[in-house]
Order: sequence, then C-alpha cells, then structure tokens
Amino acid sequence: MEVFLTLFAGLFAVACGQINFAPVFDTVNTTGVDGDLRQRLVTQGVLESTAEFTVLGNLKAHVPGNPSALLKYEATSDQTLKVIENGTVLLNRPLDREAASSTGNNLKVTFVAYYLTSTGARLSADTSITITVLDVNDVEPAFQKLPYNAKVAEDASVGFTLYSSIEVIDLDVGYYSEISLSCYLDQQSAESRAQSQEACETFGVKPRQNSQGNYTGFVFLKKPLDYEVKKGYTMTIQAIDNPTRSGTGLQLMTTINILIEVIDKQDSPPRFLSTPITVTVFENADNGTRVGFITAQDGDEGSPRPIKIVNKDPNNLFYLMPAEPQAPANLQYVSRIQVFKNIDRETQLARYDFEVEAIEMENGVETDQRVTTKVIVTILDMDDNIPQFQQSLYNVSVLEMDSSTLVNAATTVPGLNMRVSDPDDPTNAQFGISILSQPTAGLYSVSPTNATQQAQVTLIVNQANQLDYENPSMRRQQILLLARDLNNPTDHSSTATVIINLEDSNDNTPEFLVQEYRASVREDQVVGTTIIKITGFDKDSGNNGLLTYSLRGTGIEKFNVDPSTGLVTLAQTLDYENTPAYQLLFRAQDNGTPSREASVSLTITVLDYNDFGPIFNPPSYQTSVNEGETNILIPVIVKARDEESLDNITYTIVSGNTIDNAFVLHPRTGVLSMSRGLNYEETPQKRGTFRLIVMATDADSPPQSANTTIDISIIDKNNHDPQFVQSLYTATISEGVPTGYFVKSVSATDQDFGSNGNITYYIWSGGLDHFTIDQMGQVTVSSGAALDVDDVRSYNILIHGRDQGSPPRTGSTTLSVTLTDSNNKDPFFSQQVYIGSIQETVSIGTSVLQVKANDTDSTKSLQYSIERLSIIAKSTDGTPIASIYPYDYREAFEIEPTSGWIKVKSGLSRDSAAAIDFNVIVKDVNAENNQEQTAKALVIITILGSADLTPYFAPPWSLTNPTYYYTLPEELAIGTVTSTLIATDPKGPFSINNFQEVAEPNGGDLGDYFSVNQTSGQVKVNRRLDYENLTFKLIKFRVRAFSRDGLRSVDANITIQVQDINDNVPQFSQSKYTVTVSEDKVYPYQIASVFARDLDSGSYSEIQYSLSGQGHEKFMILKSGLLLINNGTFLDHETTPEYSLLLTAQDNPQALSSEVRQRSSVPLTIQVTDINDNAPSFSSPEYSFLTVESYDLNTNIGEVRAVDRDSGVNGEIVYTIDSVEPVPRTPEEDYFGISSESGMLYSKNSLRGASSKSPYKLVVKAQDKGSPVLMSTTIVNINVSSGQLDNGKPIWISPRFGDSNAVTITNLTEHADLGTVVIRALAVPRTPGASIEYSILSDNEETTEFAIDKDTGIVTVARNRTLDREKQETHDLILLATDTLNRTLQSTRLLSIKLQDINDEEPSFNNCPNRQYDVPTETSVREGEPVGTLVYTAVACDLDNPPYNTVQYSFYENSTLYCYPNITQSFKLDASTGQITTNKILDRESHTTYLICVKASKPGQRRKRELPSRQELEAHLRQYSTGDVLFLLVTVSDINDNKPTFAKANVYTYIFSYPIKDTVFQQTASDPDLGDKGRVRYSIILSQYVNTAKGRNISVFDAFKINSDSGQVSVGFQSYKYFIGGYFELTIKGEDYLNTNMYSTYKLKIYVGEKTSQVRVVMDADANRDQQLFVETLEKNLNQNSQNALYIPTNTRYHKTASGTSVNQIDICFFVVKNNRVIDSFDGTTSLNEVQSILSSQNLYSPGPCEPATTKSLEGWSAYWWVLVAFAIFMFVIIIILIFAVRALYNDYKESMLAITKVQLVQ
Repeated sequence: MEVFLTLFAGLFAVACGQINFAPVFDTVNTTGVDGDLRQRLVTQGVLESTAEFTVLGNLKAHVPGNPSALLKYEATSDQTLKVIENGTVLLNRPLDREAASSTGNNLKVTFVAYYLTSTGARLSADTSITITVLDVNDVEPAFQKLPYNAKVAEDASVGFTLYSSIEVIDLDVGYYSEISLSCYLDQQSAESRAQSQEACETFGVKPRQNSQGNYTGFVFLKKPLDYEVKKGYTMTIQAIDNPTRSGTGLQLMTTINILIEVIDKQDSPPRFLSTPITVTVFENADNGTRVGFITAQDGDEGSPRPIKIVNKDPNNLFYLMPAEPQAPANLQYVSRIQVFKNIDRETQLARYDFEVEAIEMENGVETDQRVTTKVIVTILDMDDNIPQFQQSLYNVSVLEMDSSTLVNAATTVPGLNMRVSDPDDPTNAQFGISILSQPTAGLYSVSPTNATQQAQVTLIVNQANQLDYENPSMRRQQILLLARDLNNPTDHSSTATVIINLEDSNDNTPEFLVQEYRASVREDQVVGTTIIKITGFDKDSGNNGLLTYSLRGTGIEKFNVDPSTGLVTLAQTLDYENTPAYQLLFRAQDNGTPSREASVSLTITVLDYNDFGPIFNPPSYQTSVNEGETNILIPVIVKARDEESLDNITYTIVSGNTIDNAFVLHPRTGVLSMSRGLNYEETPQKRGTFRLIVMATDADSPPQSANTTIDISIIDKNNHDPQFVQSLYTATISEGVPTGYFVKSVSATDQDFGSNGNITYYIWSGGLDHFTIDQMGQVTVSSGAALDVDDVRSYNILIHGRDQGSPPRTGSTTLSVTLTDSNNKDPFFSQQVYIGSIQETVSIGTSVLQVKANDTDSTKSLQYSIERLSIIAKSTDGTPIASIYPYDYREAFEIEPTSGWIKVKSGLSRDSAAAIDFNVIVKDVNAENNQEQTAKALVIITILGSADLTPYFAPPWSLTNPTYYYTLPEELAIGTVTSTLIATDPKGPFSINNFQEVAEPNGGDLGDYFSVNQTSGQVKVNRRLDYENLTFKLIKFRVRAFSRDGLRSVDANITIQVQDINDNVPQFSQSKYTVTVSEDKVYPYQIASVFARDLDSGSYSEIQYSLSGQGHEKFMILKSGLLLINNGTFLDHETTPEYSLLLTAQDNPQALSSEVRQRSSVPLTIQVTDINDNAPSFSSPEYSFLTVESYDLNTNIGEVRAVDRDSGVNGEIVYTIDSVEPVPRTPEEDYFGISSESGMLYSKNSLRGASSKSPYKLVVKAQDKGSPVLMSTTIVNINVSSGQLDNGKPIWISPRFGDSNAVTITNLTEHADLGTVVIRALAVPRTPGASIEYSILSDNEETTEFAIDKDTGIVTVARNRTLDREKQETHDLILLATDTLNRTLQSTRLLSIKLQDINDEEPSFNNCPNRQYDVPTETSVREGEPVGTLVYTAVACDLDNPPYNTVQYSFYENSTLYCYPNITQSFKLDASTGQITTNKILDRESHTTYLICVKASKPGQRRKRELPSRQELEAHLRQYSTGDVLFLLVTVSDINDNKPTFAKANVYTYIFSYPIKDTVFQQTASDPDLGDKGRVRYSIILSQYVNTAKGRNISVFDAFKINSDSGQVSVGFQSYKYFIGGYFELTIKGEDYLNTNMYSTYKLKIYVGEKTSQVRVVMDADANRDQQLFVETLEKNLNQNSQNALYIPTNTRYHKTASGTSVNQIDICFFVVKNNRVIDSFDGTTSLNEVQSILSSQNLYSPGPCEPATTKSLEGWSAYWWVLVAFAIFMFVIIIILIFAVRALYNDYKESMLAITKVQLVQ
C-alpha cells in the first residue's frame, strides 16, 4: 500500500513540477556513520544474553537536496527490535542463539526511513540486515541415548575400555561447546561419597571429540576387579563445558550414572559352607548308615563350576557319596557321609577326625582349585558293655552281732572291698546293684542300688540279730549279687558271690517271729473274746530261755494277756468312735540273771460297722485339654465323702483311659493329671472326648465304693491342611451354557475335626468371575458370566479349600475348564464409523476403503451389503442433498459382499455430492436357529482432491519424540493389556485399525515378550516376564500403523521398563547352622556369621535376620548376618547346654505393611561349651559314720558323695582328707583313708584302741580337674566303737513306729481346748536303775502350742491360742527321752500331729491355694461361637475339708459396681461347678466387653452401669473386693466376619487436562472388625476410558494409581489432553486384608476438562458463612433440579475480572457435564442460565466463564465454515488484482523518473 501511495505522490509531484527525493541511509562507506547499524548489528553482533530494552544504536539517514526534511524511522520485521521514530533502536525481546531460526541466529530486519512532503506524500527508503547473535555459555552439556549400562569381566586388564557409547552434546559454540568428562564424587552423605570414591578409584572416563559440541565418552578400568569382593558399581560421570574457563569463565555441569556390572570369572577356590564339619554317629552303626552332609560350592558365585568332594579318611571308617548339586540355584554341592567300617567309641575315645577335599571340576577333569577341611565325628555311645564286678567271689569273716543290743539296727559288712564298673558313656552306663539270693529275705541290702560307670559296693546287714552264731544255718552265709544294666537289663548283667563266715560271741535275747503284730476286733465283741496269741523264743536254755509275757502302753486296761502262753483277750468293751486303734508294746522277758527282754509292737484295730459308702460331690466332672498338651485347662480334683472313713478314700480310674494310661489320677488327692499329650484322633470314635469312670473306695471292712465320670474334651489343633482328592480337575463345556450350569465337583478332606475340619471352598483366581463354587464343592457358571471362547478358550481356576480353624489352613487344586464354540454371537465391526476420502477423478471400480467385520464363532459366514435407505449425500457447504436428479448419488458406491471392499460404482462429482454417508450391514448367514445376526457400521466418504497426509499416533507420541514409555511389574499374567495404541489417519480423518510390529535387524522384542493386536492396537503380555531371568530389563520394539489404503504409515517406538517385584524367597547358604560358644563369653562376642541370598533386586534383595525359639532373646543378629551374644546375657552350660533356635531371613525390611515380604527359616543350634565354673557340691554338709575297732584293715566305713555340675574333666572329682581331729601323733594313729575316685572312707591302719579318742572329726575335700581347680569341703564324724554297736540310748515304746522315726496321729481336732491330751509318750532306758525324763526338743514357734510332762510323757495342748487347721494342718514335735543316770544317752522321736477339720470357714476367691484372681480377672471368648460355649470356670475355695467345703455360685449385682445387668440373657452359670457358658451367640460389634460378677453365696441386686477404663475399673473394684465375689471381665474377641463396605456405590469427580495436583479422589471402606481383620486393601480392578463423541471404550492400564492402604486415587499421567471430551470409569475394589473373598466395589467416574471450560457464579463474601457446606448444598440443589446436566464444583476463590481481583466477592467455579462430557464455558453459561431461579434464591449472580480472559468458543460457528472459506477466496482474488494494478503503476512511475533524470543531466 505504501508503494501505491508513493507512486501516486510521484505522479502528483511530476504533474506539479516539484521534485522530492527519497531518503538515503548514512553508511560507513560513504559517510563514516553507521546509519543503518550494519556495523553494530552485523559485524560486531549482539550477545544472546543482552537484556531486553537495551539500546543497540541510532539510525541515521538524509534526504538529498532537502536537509530540513523531518525524517522518521520504523522497522518492518518481527518483534525482535523496536525502533522509535527518532531512530533509536532497542532490543524488544530476549535472544536465544540455540533456538530455531525464527527466534535464533537468523534475525532479518528491515529499517525504514521516511518523511512526508509538503503535499502529504510519503517518501521512504529501507535497508535490510541480518543480525549476528553472539553465543554465551547458557546451555549445559546433555547426555544422549540413556540409560547407560555396562558389563566387565573381573579378569579384565587395567586400561581395558569397557564402555564406549556415552554421547554428550553442547549446543553452545566455540570454547563454550568444549566438554571434559570425569568421574564425580557424590558428597551428599558419607556412604554415597565412599561408594562413588570406590567407583572413581576403579574406573576412569576419557572423552573424544567428534565435532563441535559433540563428544563420545569411553569408560576404562583403572585397577583390577574382584567379583567376590564387589559385584557391581554405580559410577557418576560429570560433563563440564568450557573446561579452560575462557570468556566469562562460566562453566556448566551435568552428571549421569552408569551401572557397571562385574562378570564373574574363575579365580577363587571352592569353599566349604561350614568348617570344621561336625557330625555325630552311634558306635556299631551299620555300614551305609548316613552320618551327615558336606556342602561345598565354588567361590566364584557368578560362574560356578561343579564340585567334587574327596574323602581323605586314612582308616576308611567313613566314605563319601558323590557330590550332587542342590536346587534351586545348583550352586551348592552336597556329599553324604556314610559309615564304612565298624566304629567302637571306647577305642576311639568318643571322637574321630579325618579330612575331606573339595575340588573344582572343568569338563569332568579336576582342576587345581581345591581346598581341604576337617570333619569332626562325635561318636555316640551304644550300650554295648556290661557292668562287671571286680571279682566273681568274695570271702569275709564277721564277728556275730549281739542281738540284744541291735533291735532294728543296720550295719555294714566289714572287710568287703567290692567294685563294679561299666566303661560305656554315663547315659548308657547306669546300672543297678541288687541281691539275687541271700539266706533270709531282707537280711542284707546293698548300697548303692544304682550307680553310673563305677561304684564301690557296700553290703549292709539290715537285721543284725540274724547274724547269730547259735543258729547253725547262719554260720556260713552265701549272698549272690547282681549288677544289671538299667538300659538293657536282660542282656547286660554280671554276678558276684559273697561268702560270710560268722565268728561266735555269747549273748542272746528273747525274740519274736515278727517285729510287729496286728490284730483286729469289732467294736461290738464281748469281754473275754480272744484277740491274738503271741509267743516268742529264746535260743538260750533253762530259765534263761523261759519267757514271761506282758503288755505296755496306753489302753492296756482294755486287754488281758496270759503271761505264760501270750494269749491276748478282751478285758473291757471297745468303742471305735472314741479309739479306733491301740498301739501297744508286747513284751517277752526271760528269767535269766540279769534278765533280758524284747518287745514287739502290737496294733489292735477296732473295726467299725461299715454302713456308709463314698459319695461324690459333684456327681460328675467336665474339663478340656488342648491337643498335644498336658496342661488340663480346667483342673479336676475328684472328691468323695464317706461319713465313716472321712478322708481315707482311694481313687482309681476303672475304665476309659488310654492303653498307656495317659490320664493319671492321684489315689489320695484325686488330682487328675496327664503323663503325655493326646491327639484328637486318639479319642474314641474320634469324637474328641474321653469319658473316664473313676471309682472311690473307702478303707472300711468290708470296703464300699462309688463311681463318677470325668468327661475330657480334646480341643483339636488345626494342624492339617485340607487335601483335595485330585490335584487337577478337568471339564469341558460349551460357551453357550446357561447361568448355573454345573461344571465340576471338587472335594477336599481335612484330618482335623470340628470347625478345624470344616472346609469352605472358594475360587482364588483364574475364574475371571465367570464361575462360582458352593460349599459342597460344586462349580457352576456364575450369574454374571459371559463365557466367550474367543476371549478365553480355557480357564485354569485355582480353587482353595480353607478350614475354619484359627488360624485357618488352606489347600488348593486346579480346575481346568475348556470352552467349546457355538454360533451364538452377532458379527461386529472393528469400528463403528469408517471415514474415507477419494478423488472425484478416479475410475470406476477403484477401491475406496474396506469395512471389516468379525464374528468370533468358528462357523461364521459373513456377507456385506449397503443399506440403501441410509444413503445421504451432502454438498460442499454441508447441506443435505434431497434430490437424486440429475445425479443419483445412491449409485456412487457398491460393496463386495464377501470382502467388504467399497468401490466406486459410477462417476463421482464433488460439485454434485461432496460427501456421501451410508450404513453397511454385515450378516452371519450361518446363524443357529435361523436367528438374525447382523451388525451395522457407518461409512462417511468425502469426495476430495488428492492429498498425501501422514498418519500420526496419539500423545505423548510426537514427531520429535515418537516414543511411548511404560513401566510394568514382572510376572504380569499372560494376556494382560498393558496399553492401547491409538493412531489417526488425517485423510478422513479416521482411526487406524492396522498395526504391525516391525522387525528390527539389530534388536527389538527379541524374546517376543509382547504382542500387538493388529486391529485394536492393544499391547499384551505374550510371555512370562521374570525380572531375574531377563537379560535386558528395558525392552524396546517398534510398531507401525498403516493407513487404510496401505500406502501411508507411521512408526512408534515402544520402550517398556520391567520392574522387579518381590517374588523370590531368601535362600540360606546352609540348610541348618550349628555353632559353639563358650559359656563365659558375653556381649558383644561374635559367635558366627550366617548368609542368605535373595534373587530379587533393590530393597527386595535386602535381608533382615531374626531369631525365634526358647532363649532367642539371649542372642542378637545384625543385618550383616553376624550372630552375637546379646547385651546382659550370661550363658550357663549347666543350665542350658544347647539352644535350638529358628533363624529367619526376611527380605524387603523397609516395606510398608501392605507390601509383600518373603521369608525363609533354617534351624540354628548354638552349643554352649563348658568352662570350670562350678565347684563340687557335697550331698550333705556333714556326715556321721560308725565302725568297730575290731574290724580288719581296709574295711569300708562310709561314703561321701559330691556332685560337680560341669561336664568332662571339669566335672571329674578327686577326694582327699584335708584334716583329722584329734590330730594323729604317729603314723599308726592315722587311721582313715579315702578313695580319691569314689569318696569311700576306709580304715587304712588298725583301729585297735581308736575308740578311746572317738569321735573323730574329718574335713574331706572334693576338688575337680578343671582349670582353675575348684573345691569344697564337708565334715565327717566317725564314731569308733570298742567292739559292740550298743549305743545305750533309750528305746521308744510310744509313739510306736514302723521303719521310720516319725509317727503321725490324727485324733486331735482344730480349736481344741487348753489341756487336751494328745498322746502319752513312753520310752524305756537301757541303763539298769535309770528312769526317763521327757522334753520337746525344738524352739520353733509351732512347738510351743504343746507341752509334755517330763515325768509321765503326756503331751497336751499348752498355749492359750487357737489351733487352726486351715492355717497349719500338721504340727511336728521332736520328743526327747533322756537317761536320768547318763544324760548323754538321749533318744528322739518325731511326732506329727495332724489336726481334724471342723466346719469353720466361708467360701472365698482370695484364699485358694495355688490360685490367684486378678481384680478384675480377664478372659475372652470368640464371637459367633455356639450357645453353650465354655467361657470360664469360677472356682472358689472353702478351706474346710469335705463335706464342709461345698460352694454354691450365683450371678451378683451391686449398685456401686459395674456388673453387667440382665447377665442371664447372655451367659449361664452352673451353680455347683461355677462353669460360665454362653446363653446366646455373641456379637463383638454389638457388645465388646461384659463385667460378670460371680458370688460364692446368694445373689444380690443388679443395676446397669457403663464400664470405665481398665485401670479405673480395677481401682474401683478393689474397694469392694471382699473375697466372696469374683469380678470376671469377659472380652468378646473378634473374628473376621465383616466385609469392607463403601458408603457410596457410584461417585464422580473431575480432573483438568493438565492436573494441578496428584490426588484425584478418596473414598474409604469401613470394616468394623479389629486390627488386621478390619484392615482394607484397595485396588483398581477395571479402568476404561469412554470417548463419548466417538462412542468408543478403551482400557487404559495406568491412567490412575491407587494407594493400597489409604484408597487414595491419584493421577498416572502428566497430561490428559488427549482424553478431553470423555471420561474415565474406574471400578475400585476394597478387599479384606486377610480374606480376599470379602470385598466391596464402587464405580468412580472421572470427567476430563480444560480449565477454560469452567463456568462460575458470583456471591458476596460473608465471613460467617461455612463456605464448604454452602458449596456442597448448592451442588446438591443444582443436580437435583437439573434434568440433563451435572454440576461439579472445581474451585472457590476471590472474584476475578479482566482488571483484577475483588476480595469482597467470591467465585464458585464449576464443570458442567452433559451427555457424559464436559461442555465448554459458552454452553456451560447457557446451562447456568437455565437454573437461574436456584442461583437467585442463593443470592448468586453473574454466571459466566470462570477465566475472564477466555473468549467464547467457536464451536457454535462450525456450521458456517463455508462462509469463511468463501470470504477468504474473495479476498484472495481482490489482492491478486491489486498486485497487478500496483505493478503497472510502478512501471509507469519508474519510466517517468528516468525521463526526469535525463532532462536534468542534459541541463
């Protein structure tokens, strides 16, 4: 236009005769002035860092011949420079040299200088320059072709280049593009610095320049590698530009990591997994017996060789089986050790060592890589030696014993030195010593009766009066002794014979045939009744042998005795209730001088008339015990009461017991116990119950008995998994079977019982919700099933059978269901709309496009046709064409019926029909049952000119970056759709349905792990993805999309990063560990190191070790596998010589609770070795022995015994005599010696005369053989008699005793009055003329309860203090009888007084022996248990004896307590047993706890109270705890009986096309169960995108993520721009954490919209308004009153306008959804106007776009696009005309100017 005006101005000037010249720029060449800035901007250039609005210079021009002309300046270019009218030039925007030419270095600008002439004409001049942009260092180096991974063999030499594919570029130029590469030290932490420093010391990097700014980096080895030390490195490479710091000196840096994997080579010898190797074997083991295993492996773990293990046993006692590899990794080789020759422990001294060698093999040949270790064999003893006497025959001579002084006395046989030994191990060398035969039974006994390994044997005379020379048969006595192995008494024994020769002495006393006589008489017998006749004999003759009989003792007045015949008769009547028995002394006295006498005990029992039998209370008993345990849960004490026998009742189990009598009933106390645990299967008929029949028998004559029952329930343990009958079931069904169709029946059994054996079936996986299973195991087709042989041809259904135990156990089987095809499906088109275009000039028969339908039925036969009535034609302006004349568009196209190709049928004319639409029908002519099976698709064909448009893929694919990047976890199911590729052919435009995976010559998906569906573009998993076995974790391949005509295509690169999951269990290097540690070691002593390996990567391969088992707390294990003694632990070999623990390795230690953690365990045995830390301990602090000075030398006197708890030499004891008092004055007076091994004291010198200094006090020392030596001492008192064993002490007549020195009487009741006679004591002196003085020898407090008369011996109740049986039932008194003529002669008798019970106690819960109740006592019961379930047994105690101790129980309530009211509705109480059972099925969710108050008396009143906290309740109840009330707090424990539920089943939300936050939505499910039972795991089970415009649904694998713990849904993409106009529908599942069959789902719709599509309404700000509640209410009102729109609030903010923000008003922004898509703000505002009444009622106004800058969408103008096209064509024609006109005028102007110039020159 300016040229046009200039031409007119020139013509005008010519016409007027005035000449005006155009301006001329001043330039350096002519004026020296840079008037056009060419020197400044082109030659010198402008730095790209020049600030905006910097003045670059001033333009300078002049007008020839008119210096006063007012020049102005401007620029005609882009916006880079700004020119002010005065010619000042400024930089108008930032520069970037590296950018494209439009904004980078090719900056062309045209400067214009102009002025206006006097006529107003504009004259101008222009000049064009290209600005030179100078570089600055503003681009950092960039690494290319990431990521970098390298491998290097560990034997690579130093300097070896291991990686040469590092590419780095810098877009700067000059020295700014120069790059240096180096290894970078990471300083973030000490650990990272150490790791990076190690990598930098090992590897180096050097660059090579390819071109300016383009470099290649080479990684090389700096020092040798060792795979066994480190298997991989992460090297950080640093790229720095401008290394010389030229120019400004600025440097830019970039770092990148390269993962370097070290490849193992053979350079390490093999290693044994445990050294030394310790095994055990029994001696005499058979050849071939397996002893143990030897495990070895190649030290090179990365490339291990086979291992050969060689035996180097010089004696060939053992041989090795060939080594075999072990699964799973076959790294370890195991050889079995077996016995080869006979082994004798005693010969080998219990241990045998030999060596083995491990050799690496290469192709079956031994290599020089080998190692040797020692095998230590501990030989365990077998019982193969017999206990052996030192001699087979012993002869001794013994002086006869004085029978008158040795009544019931015992002494050893002097002069007998007998020893027995057994060389076996102590466990097998336990033997018993007994007498096989002797002259008189019981005459002799032997000591010891049991011994281990060796024993000094002493023969004891039990009845010294039998050693009587006057009896000829006793003068030579032969005793046969037997030593018998206790472990093998039949085969292992030996005997020895002892011959005793008696020597004569002269004295005899009267004797009786027995030592004690018993007789009985019924209480109703008359006076004179004969009771018993007792006679004695005297071996003397004459008067000395003539005997006189008499009685002594309390109650002798009741009886008469004939002094010559010894006949005892009744003198007075008897009363059983007053005196049930009489303890008398029957005396026989000879008539010699001095006379001798003997007495025997005569017990006369008064017989009661027995008319009462025992009665049980309660009549029966019930209890239970856990399977395999011996602890009876409810203790059982059977009690029967007999009015006459009182407590003298015996209990026995008469039936119902096991074969080996596992149930044990104490015969006196009635306590039931168990000798072993029982299995549920042992119960009769496997019903889980034993019924014992118990009989109580009294002691009366005749005895009477009664029976009761004890029912014992064996509580089954859930210790068996359900087992299916088959591991694999198969079935074949048609895909057309109806819902509920029976498929297969599976069955499982469980060896457990009850709920533990009840099996619930459920489908775990593989059924795809198409099948269901009932509790009978019948699998049927589910109600929602859609069986389709084309989708799934077969199902491998994993079925679980889970029992109802706690915890439940599970078994599994697989049901393989194969589908057969049936023709029951409609055909379908691969797409619903086909869009094509074709040139109107093509010939008839040209193919346009092919419609493609499919029918998954195998018998399909498809035919295509065009629906004639559907054909519609449109003109170029989009108007439908109504007439078929003159052009019948219906004949334009035809379709081939079998192929679906649409072809041109008649000539095309764009002017007649620019677009033709019609429906194509496909029909299956082979449909079953003559059913109509058809489908339709719309075809839109545009008649166009030719065009060559390239197809394109959907974002994030782009031409510059044609790549899709996905991250997938390993082990995805085969067939999983990972993504759906979408490509578009712009020619239509229409979607592409022809995709092909392109084979690449140098790579691609070599493992064929993925497949691409040719029509849908779905990328599916084709093979198992196992991260550990993948050579490359990054899988790349290329997919090509073809246009419909097959002539055009586009490629997309697919990159899939496979991520590791935790699917491998840690594997220990050994199957078990056995280590030793000395008992004196303490923290932090390192015991051993263990190692486990996990094949997973990252945190999944990190392992955390733990210990479990009894005593595990004494040890600790570090993350490195180092086993230590724990802090504060003190080991003791004697207490615990060995710990059997379980060592567990668990991976992923930092995992969240919802993540998978794998674990494995192996046995760990820690053997605590002994040190000498226990001194020998004597069995008694003092010993007393008696001997006779006439005995021979080396006569055994007595044995002391010490025990050392240490083992081995530390426990071997040596005995010595440390001192003797009185001290021997001569060697002959050193009378005593001791065996250093046995501790047997003996006479080593003659004892003649030793009695004069008796007694002797010896200090005996026992010391062990350990280091250091430990010792202890004891006192031994030895009395040496002058020749007789008469000690002269008084003889006790009453209380009378049997074999012990203790007597118990029971005739005294508790609370007896003072002075009550207890018993009369009687003793007789042995000193002629002496009498007895009685006393009680004790200062115990209990003895002061009683007194004894010193003269008469009568014992009475002495203190004014109550005797209470419940506090102390038995009182022990030591009665002392003193000889009045020789007070050193004293004799004692222990009298035990057992008090009889009276009814004086009340029931109480506080006073129960061995039972303590907490306040409150806590117990629990599982909810859902059946009525009658035992909750607790309340047992109160009445300390009285039966029948005074019966307790009645009742529920108790009190207004001040919290006892649960109406307790009988929930619980039932047995008044006699105290058993509390459920009275209804409890529900924890309804009521969690109950406070049950049980009173051992009558009940009170009840009142409902709320329970406070546990601490408050305890404090409150203790105030009222009187002992007669039990406070039982019952907690109902939870079971997993509730599934998670969502509050809403269908919800919606929104996201922006470019999300501004990660969180999308969150709805949590509620599960009222507790703990992990109420925990919910969330997952997205279905994710579909619905394109509402195209009516198309596609699965999008990773569009959204969900937190499995919180249920929070978050975005998966950075952009959702491609998904605008549709919505996502997610199905979200919340499943029970412990039971995946318990779940709920909800559907979430997520609408996608742009921020500019938001609309808003305005309201006035109000600080008192709950803004969130107001918006929620508004949303509800709008959606309830709108028929076809959904309003979703998106934001609330201060009101925005084009001019700013108003704080006095609030904007509420919405997305408006119609037809399931977010509409634009223009249509959204219109929708808001439709609900104006609601807005007005809420004082809302000004509906409109949420963003003020947003203009109205042009979508409403789409129908008028042809107007714009017509207008554009019109303007194009006008511009062409103007161009030609201006050109003509310019030529005229130019010619006129030349003419004027010529005239001037002529002039």
